[in-house]
Amino acid sequence: MEYLILIFLHVLFGIFWAGGAIVAGFFILPAVIDAGPAGGAVMAGVVRRRLPVIISLAAVIVLLTGVRLYMLRFTPEWFLTKEGLVLSLGALLAIGAFVIGLFVQKPVAERLGALAGQLAAAGSAPTAAQAAELQALRARLRRVANLTAWHLLVASILMAGHRLAAVL
Repeated sequence: MEYLILIFLHVLFGIFWAGGAIVAGFFILPAVIDAGPAGGAVMAGVVRRRLPVIISLAAVIVLLTGVRLYMLRFTPEWFLTKEGLVLSLGALLAIGAFVIGLFVQKPVAERLGALAGQLAAAGSAPTAAQAAELQALRARLRRVANLTAWHLLVASILMAGHRLAAVL
């Protein structure tokens, strides 16, 4: 029963985490960044609705259930099977996405939001240095969100196809 509950939670929250990060990384963030200052209002709305917090919570649930599932399945013999290798690679990509999101993407997004807030409060055009920093932060956020999305897309494909890998 524990295994079935873990699988249910892992898949349910995995869909939310990966789906949210993929849509955000490939579509929402690039559109918001392309919109320039007008995109700030959209991102503020996304943050007010707590999407980053909810996606982060889903990621933690996925990782915790995944670790437990791995503990229940792991043997040295299983790890060397095609299924074990595919699931392990998917797990490493998901963990990588989480680490990138937490330690790179989140700080960049927070700095970008803080700088945009300062500029909006000042009500004046940004200085050359501020404009350059905004441009650099936007470019970095786009790259990192895209990288996170790719990690989760490939991890999802691997996880979804692990049974297929076992029979090939």
